[in-house]
Amino acid sequence: MALPAWADVDLIDEGKTDSAIKMLVFPKSLRVIENRTTQVSKRDAILSDPKLIRKTLLKVDPARVVPAKAGEPFAGPVTRDRLRELAKRYSEDVIFVFRRKLKIEPESLTTAELLSTEHIVHISFQGLLYLARQKRVLALPGIEKMERFAVLASPEQRAERWWKLAGDGLKKLAQEARKVLHSHKFEKRQSAY
Repeated sequence: MALPAWADVDLIDEGKTDSAIKMLVFPKSLRVIENRTTQVSKRDAILSDPKLIRKTLLKVDPARVVPAKAGEPFAGPVTRDRLRELAKRYSEDVIFVFRRKLKIEPESLTTAELLSTEHIVHISFQGLLYLARQKRVLALPGIEKMERFAVLASPEQRAERWWKLAGDGLKKLAQEARKVLHSHKFEKRQSAY
């Protein structure tokens, strides 16, 4: 039996919003889940800090709906089949899946060299909102943050700057999620009389 071609498409990379989305009536429940593209290395561990995710995505409450809950992170592409599995596993109305990609220039640096060599860090943030009851996807615009690290910074200062860089990106992603959700909010129209 052949599976439909759209089942294997990574929806975060595709970045397309589904059509025919019904207006949302609030309040809605929200689940935030991290999608990891690779195994978490030491330098990525700072970015995958649960405290950072809680502080930026859960406390900020992107949907302004109810306090959000964190879900278990998962690896691999975000497909429609995976989203349906998550909707069965979690009872929330909206599932917010986000991903971070880290790129360091020059790329050949080892973890030890990151502490002693000047380099540039690019972190991109992508995400989508899955409306579980409608089985529809709302894509979020991607965000990229960049910072240059000098040789003189201590390991603690670098870790703090990485944490701040990741936090700023996640806050911006949360703002985008709020905008997208509220653009689909049902508003009761007032009579002109």
